[in-house]
Amino acid sequence: MNGDLTVKGMEIAKKCTVYLESYTSFLPISLSELKNILKKDIILLTRKEVEETQEFLNEAAHTDIALLVMGDPLVATTHTELVIEAQKRAIKTEIIHNSSIYSAVGETGLQIYKFGKTVTIPYPEEGYKPTSFYDTILKNREMGAHTLVLLDIQEEQNRYMNPREAMEILEHVGYTEDIICVSRLGMRDQSIVYGQLITLVKITDVWGPPPHCLIIPASLHFKETEYVEKFRWKGEHDG
Repeated sequence: MNGDLTVKGMEIAKKCTVYLESYTSFLPISLSELKNILKKDIILLTRKEVEETQEFLNEAAHTDIALLVMGDPLVATTHTELVIEAQKRAIKTEIIHNSSIYSAVGETGLQIYKFGKTVTIPYPEEGYKPTSFYDTILKNREMGAHTLVLLDIQEEQNRYMNPREAMEILEHVGYTEDIICVSRLGMRDQSIVYGQLITLVKITDVWGPPPHCLIIPASLHFKETEYVEKFRWKGEHDG
């Protein structure tokens, strides 16, 4: 879900005890709005409760529960592992699919089948500044594949990486070429900005709230070029 539930998802959730995890992405509407949509209480789960204690699975052994997640349920490996664990406990599961960033990036005009391995840029910490994501970006580009770049989330600290923070990290590891910044894709205030990183990294005032991601394009088909050029940054608000 990106704030919207499918009709089937709503029908099923209304019959269940409802849980929500929001640490794998950003919930673009308030929890109270979501409760109002379903006309029932929603129990918010932490990362530890989803990945470690999993008490809600004990409940699922004897009653119907619904776990709401952002995007399409099985994109994050966390949710695949939950299905496996449920199967081990002989708990029946049903997956209600929804929209995902993996298909929504088609709005940039880039061809989906030309994307390579996805990477995530993590927040640097004291003594922890990984750069392995950049190796994957370079390998994708060598193959002529675009790279979807997901940005770090630290929900417990209400910390969501924005495009400028991510581009500063990319600039530090040596990337300064073309990039596409995608913000709040699928929402009414979505934004797609295309240009050279060394230009876009200077922007301070257009990114807005999360969720955000980046795309590092490889060589473009002429139809991709024609489409993506309409998002090229004109420089009116350089920071």
